[in-house]
Amino acid sequence: MMLFLFELRKLLFSKKTIAILTVLIAFVILLFVRNLSFQPLIAKEERQAIDAQIRTSQANGRAHILMLEKNPEDEKQKELQSVNLQIRDPLYDLASTYSYENWEENLKMQNKIWRTTLDYKELGGESPFSRGEIVQKITLNEELLKQGIHPEHATYSIAAPNFMKQIVDIWIFGGALILLVLLVGDILSSEYEGHSVNLLFTQPIKKTYIIMGKFGSAFILYVFALIITLVTAMIVSFLFGDKGSFSYPILIEKNQSIEFLSIGQYMTKGLVITTSLILLVIALILLYSLYLKRTMSTIAALLGTFAIGYVLTAFISWNSLDWLNPFLNMLPNDLILVQNDRTWYEAIPVTLLLTVIIYGWSIQKVKNSRMVG
Repeated sequence: MMLFLFELRKLLFSKKTIAILTVLIAFVILLFVRNLSFQPLIAKEERQAIDAQIRTSQANGRAHILMLEKNPEDEKQKELQSVNLQIRDPLYDLASTYSYENWEENLKMQNKIWRTTLDYKELGGESPFSRGEIVQKITLNEELLKQGIHPEHATYSIAAPNFMKQIVDIWIFGGALILLVLLVGDILSSEYEGHSVNLLFTQPIKKTYIIMGKFGSAFILYVFALIITLVTAMIVSFLFGDKGSFSYPILIEKNQSIEFLSIGQYMTKGLVITTSLILLVIALILLYSLYLKRTMSTIAALLGTFAIGYVLTAFISWNSLDWLNPFLNMLPNDLILVQNDRTWYEAIPVTLLLTVIIYGWSIQKVKNSRMVG
């Protein structure tokens, strides 16, 4: 226990840790400031999207007129022209009445337009949106209306839950791995480089406690960094943004049908998946350090391992063997948002098992280690 507390204090209060966590807090604040500064552009972007739909409808209308001029008795073109007018006229109304505060009426009118667009496509009309995209837009709008939740911009939201999701997405898509390498990539290799490992080996403690202390303190530091990140995001968004709702729906595909997760559920699952991977990362850092004894070599071996794992996972189909692939957790978004014949947590058991194996391997290796010259 004493060694663990010593390692934890050494990590938490090191100049490197304080500097990295300060930069992390600044990054979160600056990202929120960026989102805040982009708020005036969100409404403009929405209007531009409506204008683009109007131009598409106008172009389709001109095409139908030309076709009817060539063949006035073409019943299909008459029907397409009629349905296209049912798209264009509500779009004009939406463009003239659109406002941030009037979001419920906006969504209702948008859904009416999207449903008509589906009818238009089924008749053979042209639209830049696929049927699947339109169905997703309709379904999400209906869920927002049902729950009474204001729609938020996917990239520039200042609502607390949505901004926190943005931070969590960065965290689970490589941010946690990079941060951990910066914080604890040298947690054991630096002992070899500075020959302070000799002092550890001569202490009246079991050598296995060295690995236990390093592993435990590294994980606690990871959790501490995660808490600081989320608390910072929550504070700035609550103080300067919107309250929002942790029930905000996230659209997922489950067994070939559309379902929803709340934004709170999405973040929880993403962080559980990533944390299981982080345990494996810490175990690998310790194992590689025991063999390579150099920080750069250890980090290179670690990144090489995960680069190979990513390639094997992203470009080779494992099908029913996904549950045997610990690197599947490198792609948490795929696991959460697409759950066709699989579960979001299926790779966690093998990841934890591999972590235990590597941790035990490190324990055995350090038992046989000798002082370095």
